[in-house]
Amino acid sequence: MRLSKYSKYSAFLLAALLVSACQPPSPSDNHQLSQDSEQANSPITIDADSVTMSSDYILNIKPSRYQPSLGLQGTIEPNQQSRFVTTRDVSVQKILVKEGQWVEDGAPLLLLQQHERVGSNKTTPSDSEAKPKQPTATKKSSAEQVSDDIKESKKESKKESKQESKANDSSASNADGKLNETATDESKTNDNTNNTPVPETSNNASIAIDANVDNNKSTDAQDQDITSSQQSTQPPIVVYASFSGRVDTLYVENMQQVAAGKPLLRLSNDKDLRFTATLPMQAESQLSVGQTVNFTAKGVSETFTGQVSKLSTSQQQPDELMVSVSVVKNEASRDKLKLGMQVIGRVDYGQIAVGNIVPEQAIQDVDLSSLKTPPYQPLTPLTANVWIIKQNQRLTRQPIDVIKYDPSTGKYLIAGISNDSLICLADLPIESVGKKVVIS
Repeated sequence: MRLSKYSKYSAFLLAALLVSACQPPSPSDNHQLSQDSEQANSPITIDADSVTMSSDYILNIKPSRYQPSLGLQGTIEPNQQSRFVTTRDVSVQKILVKEGQWVEDGAPLLLLQQHERVGSNKTTPSDSEAKPKQPTATKKSSAEQVSDDIKESKKESKKESKQESKANDSSASNADGKLNETATDESKTNDNTNNTPVPETSNNASIAIDANVDNNKSTDAQDQDITSSQQSTQPPIVVYASFSGRVDTLYVENMQQVAAGKPLLRLSNDKDLRFTATLPMQAESQLSVGQTVNFTAKGVSETFTGQVSKLSTSQQQPDELMVSVSVVKNEASRDKLKLGMQVIGRVDYGQIAVGNIVPEQAIQDVDLSSLKTPPYQPLTPLTANVWIIKQNQRLTRQPIDVIKYDPSTGKYLIAGISNDSLICLADLPIESVGKKVVIS
């Protein structure tokens, strides 16, 4: 009985499936599986001076070349940014700009009215009497001595008459009247002088200090002079832009009372972008201004370029290095990068180095889970330990750096092992240091 064409085709497919199911795994997979199974079945014996294990726990060195680099992670922000903060209690008379508006350098931003300080010009009796009169103490003592001499001479003569005393009294009273009138005129003059409004100069702008711009700072003496001369009729204080930028945040409203130390607005130049990364201080010797940084942004497939523009010490953490990276202006960066984006990049340093490829089993005392997601590299190399068999067959724990993870092979690139060493894959107790390896 002849089989149909369909039956012959089905039999052929069944035979092909049976053959493929009987195929062994690839050589690399087979080697890894057999090595793991043999290690699981191979006991390790630890004696007082030796460690006995099978050859399956011994790994030969497999070198690999790589370029040393450091990871830089940060947030896109304006390259120039300043927040204006008032140093006095003020009221906002008028806001001259809008949030999001671009302003040029020197443009007026706010009109402020400084609150009058009660008793700012008053002095205590101790200050007015003790301090100012100390320099003239010598002169007063000499004048008193002259007066005493005159009195003594008058006592000796004793020829004063009542008429002369009356004349002297009347002349003295007239003199006192003239002195009083003069004093009154002088006090009026002083009052008129104090009521004169202070002209609007650059010193008036010291009410708002830009913490990031040095040329906007004012001295305490200037602030004191302004405060002492300003009265209720003082003109508004104008706050000017210290550079060209965009008003990205307004913290105040019209007619709002603002206490000293509170922010007024923030000005940013968003045409030039940057991000700042934090690294351990040990990385300072490997970086320099002008180095190229290639980085990517979260949610964007393109790779962008930047340059290291500044290296500084963190004020909060003295052992941390602040690395500022200026974004290179091109069509890609203008269209894709936005303020607040999270970015991560790498900067190369030094010459090509040689590392070693090892399985995860060889690496001790470190958490490697963070390397199993893109970009598969830490910002700085991770510190770990590896068991090494030295040429005298003794065990030692060698500190190494984990450079990166290769997801295609499931292995890691490490640095810090010499080419004449053997790696032990066994998970040994710390007491095994110095013991001799015996291959069973």
